[in-house]
Amino acid sequence: MIRKLLTVLSGVAAVGAVVAAPASAQGVQRYESGVSVKAWSDCPDGRSCIFAELGGGRPFAHFATGDGDLADSSGPRGMNNRTQSVWNRTGRDWCYYDAGGFNDLIFIVEPGFQGDLLPEHRKRVTSLRPCP
Repeated sequence: MIRKLLTVLSGVAAVGAVVAAPASAQGVQRYESGVSVKAWSDCPDGRSCIFAELGGGRPFAHFATGDGDLADSSGPRGMNNRTQSVWNRTGRDWCYYDAGGFNDLIFIVEPGFQGDLLPEHRKRVTSLRPCP
């Protein structure tokens, strides 16, 4: 049930895979690790990073445990609904949500994935965490 795709987004070629989600998460896309197009040196090892621009552009934020609501003042400011690219430098899948409180799962990013999000996923992330 796995489909591999070669994705070309915004003129930047990135090799990755988008696969069908398991039955428990029907309709949720998964970003798998693949060949990255460049190194995004700002993202620390052992963190999941989100970037407000395509190609890993600033501003960015990085997480070890996630953030239940990017719109509140307890986490990084200015990142709510701005994520356009990600890099998962952890050993776990990370879940990204359209609503605060880890509600409305949009997609899953596997360890090692680095790249731009599909257009339908850009600028929608309000909460994120290692997948339960």
